[in-house]
Amino acid sequence: MPLLGIIGTGMIGSSVGLAARQRGWNVLGYDVFTLSAGLAIDAGAVERVASRDEIYAACEVIVIAAHVAATIDELAALRLRSLRDDQLVIDVASVKAPIIRAAAGMHAFVATHPMAGSERSGPQAARADLFTERTWCYVPGEDAARTERARSLIEGFGAVPFAVDAQEHDAIVALTSHLPQLLAYAFTQRVGDLRAAHDPALVDALCGPAARELLRLGRSSPQMWNDIFAANGEAVQGELERLQRAIDDRRLSG
Repeated sequence: MPLLGIIGTGMIGSSVGLAARQRGWNVLGYDVFTLSAGLAIDAGAVERVASRDEIYAACEVIVIAAHVAATIDELAALRLRSLRDDQLVIDVASVKAPIIRAAAGMHAFVATHPMAGSERSGPQAARADLFTERTWCYVPGEDAARTERARSLIEGFGAVPFAVDAQEHDAIVALTSHLPQLLAYAFTQRVGDLRAAHDPALVDALCGPAARELLRLGRSSPQMWNDIFAANGEAVQGELERLQRAIDDRRLSG
């Protein structure tokens, strides 16, 4: 059976593991936090914990499922390794341009980003169907054959592969993904202030569907999102300013 290795057994990494095992892959997992790796075994996402060295030596496909900064660190370390011609390495980070810069000249690597997630974190939140019928972007890499393998792998996980340019990806998700999350954190803080000043039950009762969705997003991991905001901060700031102008225009025209 084919062997897949996961570097980072959080919610996304463990969901990759569940999807892979459901499709006949053997899966090894590594995480700097041993508790997370153990929970990934309990969740059925990986068959056993392995070292980085074993994963890179044994696995045909390696998925780096870490935050942006940690993914860049992993790519820097990967430059010191020799990979076989049959190996493919992908990432799942939410920002692509810094990843592409870090991976320049690495023919085994293809940058990807599944447009799927959850406000919950950790292996216990993983789902085998997380990627089903969801867009999974990939940036065509330096090796056409490996790019096609990545596209085929994504499709095999039930997702919809979508080729993107890294810079264009980051510019678009600044508005469609990153800014909504920033607003969700600010909105959640304001609702907390409101609950402190009024009957909390009344505030909760008067939250409509949009408010509840923002509050759900507001429970997402700040550590992960702070990393994303730092990596794509200029684009997010630009979209925030354009959104403010759009709000001002609408108020003035009303």
